Amino acid sequence: MNKEQEEQESFRVTDKRGFKEDGESRAQDISEGKEEKPVVEPSSETRSNAPEQDAKQQPPIDFPSYILSYYTQGLVLLGEVPSPYSGKKEEDVEACRHTVEILAMLQEKTKGNLRKDEEQLLENVLYELRMKYMAKTNRIKI
Repeated sequence: MNKEQEEQESFRVTDKRGFKEDGESRAQDISEGKEEKPVVEPSSETRSNAPEQDAKQQPPIDFPSYILSYYTQGLVLLGEVPSPYSGKKEEDVEACRHTVEILAMLQEKTKGNLRKDEEQLLENVLYELRMKYMAKTNRIKI
């Protein structure tokens, strides 16, 4: 293998420091676009896993999605929807009560700091979980 082929197959190191070897600033070279930018092609392994990576990516977490995760957990604990793990409807009303208490604590601690839509979502989720909890414990009839 000759030297040219070895250079093509090896990796390249690009100096991205803000100054040249003689101490002069590189700012002018960078602003004029003279800096070399290495081209990085994805490996065959990366290209083949791309669809799997996109499917596994979760949406960014924000306050409404955080509250909705507790709401979903509450519905699972009440036996309203099947558990994502077992696929069966299972009840644990005490754990649901704990989830409602967490949401109530969040409502109290975030009072005055939420947007109107976030406040309304939290209020609705709490109301619905409380009513379903009361119905499950035979305190009210829905």
